[in-house]
Amino acid sequence: MPRLAPLALCAVALAALTGCGFSYTPARNTNFEMDREAEIDDEDIRKAFEARPQMPAGAIRLAYYTLDPEVAGDLERAFGRLPGVTSIYRIPSLLVTGQRRVSEGNGNGYPYGPSAEISLKKLRLLAARANTDVLVIVDHGYRNLGANPLVATTALLLPVLFVPFIDTEVKGYVEAFVVDVRNGYLYGHVSEEDTRGEPYATIYAKSAKDYADEQWIDLQQSLQKQLAKLVEDERARKPTPSAPPPPPPPDPAGPLTAPPAAPPGTASEP
Repeated sequence: MPRLAPLALCAVALAALTGCGFSYTPARNTNFEMDREAEIDDEDIRKAFEARPQMPAGAIRLAYYTLDPEVAGDLERAFGRLPGVTSIYRIPSLLVTGQRRVSEGNGNGYPYGPSAEISLKKLRLLAARANTDVLVIVDHGYRNLGANPLVATTALLLPVLFVPFIDTEVKGYVEAFVVDVRNGYLYGHVSEEDTRGEPYATIYAKSAKDYADEQWIDLQQSLQKQLAKLVEDERARKPTPSAPPPPPPPDPAGPLTAPPAAPPGTASEP
């Protein structure tokens, strides 16, 4: 029985910690907008209609920005396997939001203060300064409830050791936008969702964090496959021939005609 005392104490602590769920949402103080509403006018809409795909058929210089810095290394390796990609540039958060790698104010990576705004135009400008062709914007996160209704039985010591009061089910996602740096043409939007884990698990089961790590591996592979297909389809796309200019409008007065010739033998007036 004395040997069970440390385990019991750990179980009680675990019950207290798992009483609330959590969401893994990197850059939670950041608002991303494809285009700020205040900046949108009729000229922007006209340019959006006129934009045409122009992904290089040869070497592709790719820039990317991720709202989850923790997976940047995995993303960079995945982007390096895309067809035609010869160089990769990661747009740092310092240039976009001013956020440093270790945020000042607290140590968990989530600074206090007003939310930072991120616009597509700003990311395109930073990608253009890096002399790249394609911009990829990636978001990733997951959610876990932490505990199920059976957590109410853990007020006693023994139920903590045997009752499946822990919810290890993880609902995660990844999505990416692929944009032309020069004209803002949207090549595509790819996304993938995944749910795994157990809604009722004991303290001896696999943790939600372990499920989340496994989940990200599958999400990353699915993202890479979808992006590879998108790039291959765009590189194989034949350029749209430009339409011939419209004919000039007819002259309402009609063309000028020569006067009728005089009948033979008729003298012309002086």
